[in-house]
This record gives sequence, structure tokens and C-alpha cells, in this order.
Amino acid sequence: MTQQTLEEEIQSATERIEHRATQFDLKISELESKILVYTRWAWGFVIGGFAISILGFIFYLCRDSLAFNLNLLGDFYGGSVASIWSLAGLFFIYVAFLGQKQQLLNQQMEIMYSQLEVKYTRLELEGQKKEMIEQNQTLRQQRFDNTFFQLLNNHSSIVESMDLRKLHDKSSVISEGRDCFNIFYQRLEAYIRTKGAKHNIDTKTASLKDTFEGYHLFFEQNQNDLGHYFRNLYHIIKYIDKSDIDKKKTYTNFVRAQLSSYELVLIFYNCLTDYGNEKFKPLIEKYSLLKNMNRGLIFNKVHENEYNTNAYGK
Repeated sequence: MTQQTLEEEIQSATERIEHRATQFDLKISELESKILVYTRWAWGFVIGGFAISILGFIFYLCRDSLAFNLNLLGDFYGGSVASIWSLAGLFFIYVAFLGQKQQLLNQQMEIMYSQLEVKYTRLELEGQKKEMIEQNQTLRQQRFDNTFFQLLNNHSSIVESMDLRKLHDKSSVISEGRDCFNIFYQRLEAYIRTKGAKHNIDTKTASLKDTFEGYHLFFEQNQNDLGHYFRNLYHIIKYIDKSDIDKKKTYTNFVRAQLSSYELVLIFYNCLTDYGNEKFKPLIEKYSLLKNMNRGLIFNKVHENEYNTNAYGK
């Protein structure tokens, strides 16, 4: 039963109880009046019986013939006082009956109010249950946010720690941080064009096979930097996807906003190869991670068709 339905039931029960309580109050008031009247009558008969007994005894003392008068007094008490007290007893029994009837009405009212109290208790428990659910959701959301932003900070640290150096002079840094991806892109283009210096290939017409061969050579040479980068990025998106939070795309959009165009195009080709095709590519399509990618950086326009249109936010 929902909280709203329970509130409606309580309101209906309250109105019904208030109506019946008014009727019960009238009946109880009538019973109290009757009890008071009949109690007075009963005590009146009792007192009357005592008065008659005293008067009869005085009259008995004033007679000369004690034996005759004693028999007469006994008959007098049996015929008058006993009857009056019997009538008083009947009145007391009727008063007790009225009292029991009044008590039953009071018990019925208590039962009705107890039932209403139970409903209020259920409503309160429903409210507490709802509050606990909301608190658990809030705590779960806070835990998720803390982990998510920690992962994102770690990812930023990975990018910031990148540096590329000259091949023959390791002490000379040619690029650092996110600027490294521009150099990575140029290197990938060179590997695809030469395919390991075997022959020249126009990247604008490179087949997927040639592109994959060039990418494998490129990744082997740069996997110390890119392997960690792609694994961590995949772990962030997977963490969002496996969580039970709402609005997952809000978080993936936040991740996407941190990625440069050169990062996105490298992710594009990485997930077409066996490095990310099985696990990472479906997540890219699901959360439109390539939406902000500059598709002019794709070597061959035909390669765009390897992803469904949702990957580009369509």
C-alpha cells in the first residue's frame, strides 16, 4: 500500500470515527442519565426500607402483647420491607446492566481509536521507510560521486604526467600533458602511411586492414603511455555503466567534456582494433562519447561507418 493510499484511508477512517464517536457520546450521555436516575431510585428504596423498618420496630415496642406483635412485625417486614429492598436490588441490577452497556460503548470507541492509531503508526513507518530509502540513495550517490571524481582526478594525473622526448636525446622534452596527443596523432598517421616503412599509403584512402596494421605498430611503440590511459578511461566509463545511479549520461558527458579532439580520434581507432573493440566500443556507442570529435581528423571517412550513429550523438 502506497503512502498516498494510506493517507486517504486514514482520512476516511477519521471521518467515520468522528461520526460514530458523536453517536456514541449521545448514547453514553443517555446511559449516564439513566444510571443516575435509577441509582437514586434504588437508594431511595433502600433508605425507605430502613425507615419503614425503624417505624415498624418502634410501633412494635409500643404494643402490649409482645408475642402477638412479634409475629405481626415479622409479617410486616416480610411483606413490606423485603419487597421494597427486592425492588431496590432489581434497580441496582439494572444500573449494573446499564454500566456494562456504557463500558462496551467505551471499549468500542477505544478499539476504533486504536485501529486509527495503528494506521497512523503504519503511515509513520511508511514515511520513515521512504526517508531511509532517500537517505540510502543520497549516501549511494555520494559514494559514487566520491569514487567517480577520484577516478577522474587520477585520469587527469595520467594525462598531466605524460611527456614525449626526442628519440636521440631523452633529456629533451618535445611535448607534455594533453599536448602529447597531437604528437601521438601525427605518429599514428605516419605509421599508417608507411606501415612500418614498407610502402607509402595515402591515409585518406587507407583501408581498415592497413589502418589496423599501422595502429598496432604505433601502439606497441607508445603503449607505456597509451595503455595506462585507455585502461583507466575504460574503467571510468564502465564504472558509470555498472552503477545503479540515475542520469548516467550526465557523468559520461562530463568525462567526454574532458577529452580533446586528438584524444577522441585516438580512442576512435583504439576501439576499432582488438584493444577495445569487444568491451570499450559498445560503451562509446551507448553513451555517445564521440559526439564532440572533430571527424575531419579521421583518416578515411569510410571508417566512420564502423560505429553506429549513436556514437556521434545522433
